[in-house]
Amino acid sequence: MSVTIENASPHGREMRKRAWRWHFLAAFLVIPFVLWQSVTGTIYLWSGSWVDYRHPDLRFVEPAPTRASLDAQVDAARAAYPTAGIASITVTADPRRSTMLTLAGAGELPIAAFVDPYTGRVLGSLQGADWPTGWSRKLHGGWPLGTAGSWLLELGACWTIVMVLSGLYLWWPRDGRPFWRSLVPRLGKGRWTFWRDLHACVAVWFSLLIVLFLFTALPWTSFWGSKVLQPLQRVTGQGAPDAAGFAPVFASSGASEGDASLQAMLQRSRSRGLKGDLVFYMVEGPPGSAVSVRNVMPRASQQTYLLLDRKDASVVGQAEWKDFPAVARTVATGVSIHEGGFFGRIGPWLNTLFASALAWMSVTGFMAWWRRKPADAMGLPPRPARPWPLWLKFSSVLLFLMLPLLTLSAGSLWLMEKLWLSLTPQATR
Repeated sequence: MSVTIENASPHGREMRKRAWRWHFLAAFLVIPFVLWQSVTGTIYLWSGSWVDYRHPDLRFVEPAPTRASLDAQVDAARAAYPTAGIASITVTADPRRSTMLTLAGAGELPIAAFVDPYTGRVLGSLQGADWPTGWSRKLHGGWPLGTAGSWLLELGACWTIVMVLSGLYLWWPRDGRPFWRSLVPRLGKGRWTFWRDLHACVAVWFSLLIVLFLFTALPWTSFWGSKVLQPLQRVTGQGAPDAAGFAPVFASSGASEGDASLQAMLQRSRSRGLKGDLVFYMVEGPPGSAVSVRNVMPRASQQTYLLLDRKDASVVGQAEWKDFPAVARTVATGVSIHEGGFFGRIGPWLNTLFASALAWMSVTGFMAWWRRKPADAMGLPPRPARPWPLWLKFSSVLLFLMLPLLTLSAGSLWLMEKLWLSLTPQATR
């Protein structure tokens, strides 16, 4: 450690006990979350490359002079999978790649069907364990627990922030060493210091990235994303344009018969300047529901979003980066960073390095705790007797206001501890 609890001032000892106590509690709660999200997120990052390697017969085609219409391709997929609804269609700009349709199967995991864009022939499909893109994304988002899974992941993110902040306080150098020396692990100071420094130094190197990634994940969660962020954006006028929304947006025509062809929608999208791969979101809705189209680009600032009326393929709404207010831009940029696209080709490698660092921190943190804890106890420091200092109260209130689920869970832990203390004899404690 940079300074031992025993050699610190009474105030310093109390603060280190408090920081260590919360760091321990947070780590105890979030290590499974950190490992789960690191593994599933990394699998998702590389799942497309894996499918390219494992199933080139589905992903690649031989270019030809003419293409089948997008409607013919979709009709072929519908005929091959009559019980599955179409959730999205990905039309690639690469002439060597197939058209991919995401189908909602009988189970909760999606199915990927691949169609030759030149012949209109269905090449095959992938589902379940064979399509890691589908199951890794679902697992990363809390499947199969649904909303409860999203809440658990949000709780994990909240407590990981507590773990990072308390860990930074514990690591902060107080022994007079140059600051940069505290960033280098001390490998010859005993086994506990060895594991502690391997844990703390790597954690400090990635601490800002950890907090950034956690906040970029929160907009996807069921509670914070829909109950905190979206209402705040509506009140402040900082929401994304309707055309960029992920939820169904409905046109005003109300047409259900004689809908425009998908090929017409594809041509309209290209004529409006959408370059690269295009994704059509075929959300099932009431008559007149619009089709959402966007181009897949590394950064949100490069994307264009369209809403097309199903009746005549007219543009119901269009959004570009200039139409996004500041908060919506921040959220969209965070999504690009989180998904590994913001930094181009090195993005997946950077995110993989980050995920590996999280797994490393979990393992080395566990080893440091195991080396130091008493043989017959968990090693949790007792609750400090002194009241919280004013700066800590103020900081905690800010954090609790930002993260309501953290507030609810911390209050639950406090009540559980009070109940345990009231019911457990002193000697047993």
